[in-house]
Amino acid sequence: MQTPHLDAVYELEIQAIRTRLARTGARAEQMVRDSVRALLDRDPALARQVMATDRELNRLELELDYECVMLLARRSPVGEDLRLVLTALKADVDMERIGDLAVHVAERAIELASGPGVEALPELVELAERSSEHLERTMRALAEKDSIVAREVIGYDKQLDVLHGDHMRRIIQVAKDHPDQLERVLAWSSVSRHLERISDHACNIAEMVVFLAEGQVVRHGGHQAP
Repeated sequence: MQTPHLDAVYELEIQAIRTRLARTGARAEQMVRDSVRALLDRDPALARQVMATDRELNRLELELDYECVMLLARRSPVGEDLRLVLTALKADVDMERIGDLAVHVAERAIELASGPGVEALPELVELAERSSEHLERTMRALAEKDSIVAREVIGYDKQLDVLHGDHMRRIIQVAKDHPDQLERVLAWSSVSRHLERISDHACNIAEMVVFLAEGQVVRHGGHQAP
């Protein structure tokens, strides 16, 4: 049986993982929000700021990984604590990839702000705004361990897939009508795909929130694993 002193240290270590997980998620969410704003407001300076922030997100991911592995090795957590560590280990990979995708959106924002031509279609604007909101809800569900919101996020992901498909069909027609705008069309197509992938990673995190809160393993759009 652990002494009260060791129990207190253990609780501090668990709390440190919760705090670092929240911090990593908040940074990834901010990067997406800023990259979308840089894209829609034609703000290259903000886009470069997103790109610079990526190094900090990478550092946070590595530190969170280290803390989780050390806790597993030293403490052998069980129950909800074990689910927290496993959630952190999986979710921080998705967060790091979300950061990478935000950087890609920021790169396209700089490219598209450099000159005139085809601008964002309504479908792309809606996808950008909804993807950012989708991630925000996911991070709130994670912070509050809210499996109800997490399941809503999982179910909503299909709507964003449909919106991405609608945008791709529209932008292909724009390419046919304006062959001189092919480079910008490709850039907008790339942005759409990055935003759709951000939503996919948000869905992955939401699945881990369900696991954390309920102990249920769900995959691929909320289906429960056998």
